Amino acid sequence: MSNPRKQKSLWETLNNHHGWGWPDVLHFKSSVFLTVFPVIFTSTLFSALLCVMYLIYDLDVTLPGSLVGTITVVVGLLLAFRTNHAYDRYYEGRKLFCAMCTHIRNASRLTWVGVEERNEDDHKDKIDSIRLLLAFVVATKHHLRNEFGTEYTDFRDLLPDGLQLTKFEGNTGQEQHTHPQDYSNDSVLTVVVNNENTALLQNCESPKTYVNNNFDNLSTKKSRTNFRASGSSSVLENCNMNWGSEIGPTMSLPLEITYYLGLYYNRNQFDAINKILSSLIEILGCLERIGNTPIPNAYRYHLKQAVTIYVWLLPFTMIESLGWMTIPVISVISFVLFGVEAIGAEIENPFGYDSNDLPLDDYCRDLESEIKYMQQHLSPKKFHANDDVKN
Repeated sequence: MSNPRKQKSLWETLNNHHGWGWPDVLHFKSSVFLTVFPVIFTSTLFSALLCVMYLIYDLDVTLPGSLVGTITVVVGLLLAFRTNHAYDRYYEGRKLFCAMCTHIRNASRLTWVGVEERNEDDHKDKIDSIRLLLAFVVATKHHLRNEFGTEYTDFRDLLPDGLQLTKFEGNTGQEQHTHPQDYSNDSVLTVVVNNENTALLQNCESPKTYVNNNFDNLSTKKSRTNFRASGSSSVLENCNMNWGSEIGPTMSLPLEITYYLGLYYNRNQFDAINKILSSLIEILGCLERIGNTPIPNAYRYHLKQAVTIYVWLLPFTMIESLGWMTIPVISVISFVLFGVEAIGAEIENPFGYDSNDLPLDDYCRDLESEIKYMQQHLSPKKFHANDDVKN
């Protein structure tokens, strides 16, 4: 029986070849050719008009070659800096997103195998906290793309029931809550509980008012763990504080998720996870810096103007020696120079949907698959009474 791998045609083999080959040379889907085609066409048309003026109507439109030689080095340096700076942003974005996924893996592992379960409610709370970790990654992806809200398919089943998050345009309309105080030393996971029997500690005058709960008390609660703060049963009560009316209180969705995650983990017993949450906030800020800090307009405009002037001056210096060949030569030079500039503009913000952007959707799906595998094949840590007696 013949090997099916040997039955591939030559064209299929070339299409599957990822190195140097004709498919790469003729590939236009991820190329910037279509982006720069208008300016290439304009430059080519301009050189054709010069050729007609010089070769047909005998108009002297030639210039000395030393004129453009003085700016060749400058244009080259400008293009090199533009492309290198854009790729640095692209590569840094990949490193930061990879670091974020690594922190999520570590936090999920520490939660799944490091937190003891006393009952089914504790198991449910662990699953909810891990889902919130995944929701942070998904929310960060949408936040970087300026996509607001939680009405996306990849948010499905990630947000716990009763969790009040984004209300408009990706920013949460914050209600004014009391500020948390200290966590108890013997709590395992700190969660906000909606229960009529929950003791309400509120002090609107003091900046520190915390209410915490732990897994030790979860078995005695009659209601399920819930983030929703409503009515007199709210753990976090509203404080009437006047912060002014000039700037409305808002918060990005990923940052708000980290605050909810912070309510889960006791800072004394789970210092490692709380450090991970701090690292996630730092990574979020770095990703926002990349996404919200474009190249200054002065540099961008001047670079395009300099390249355009350089390309349009070249026909004046080439037409005497090249004649009609000036037209295709200018087309090639235009494609190379304007293409380099377009590459910098294409990759400077790598968080979009273009084929040259980072595959953030794939990263999120892979991370979710890894964590689901961990939950299905690794046994969570159970509480044993003997361990409590020993301690």
